[in-house]
Amino acid sequence: MTDNAQPMLIDDDCVVAMHYRLTNGFGELIDGSQGELPMVYMHNTNALLPSLERELTGHRAGEALAVTIYPEDGYGYSDESLIQDWPMDAVRERLPDGVPLIVGQRLQALGNDDTSQLVTVIEVNEETVRLDANHPLAGQVLHFEISIVAVREPSEAERTQGFATSVNP
Repeated sequence: MTDNAQPMLIDDDCVVAMHYRLTNGFGELIDGSQGELPMVYMHNTNALLPSLERELTGHRAGEALAVTIYPEDGYGYSDESLIQDWPMDAVRERLPDGVPLIVGQRLQALGNDDTSQLVTVIEVNEETVRLDANHPLAGQVLHFEISIVAVREPSEAERTQGFATSVNP
């Protein structure tokens, strides 16, 4: 058997297609691709958590693995300074008319320097809205169950754009 007959190893810039199931530390399903098309990404292009990409490096199509990512290697720990109460009027004036504020809702907030940031509504009362700018998975232990479907070289177009979107080039 020659080296060319071996399935390609996951390494820098290769395209990976995989099915995954993501649960938190309590076993609750957060996300997954079962019953859908596999997730496709270009390896080591910051498409996934760096810690997850490290665990995938060196694996091949047909392999399955379980990976646990702790907060310090995932989305960090929740930072209390990123949770703030805002006056209801200030929040409402930035939303289109008629948009309800619902706990768990994600909003895009503009900062004073015109940068945007996603925030989560965590509490709504008559006068204030409590917004959390932490990543929704901050502080959580993440358990991935992964099945690698395909590993291939990127096409020239994928190399140019820096990402892949399909199993086949």
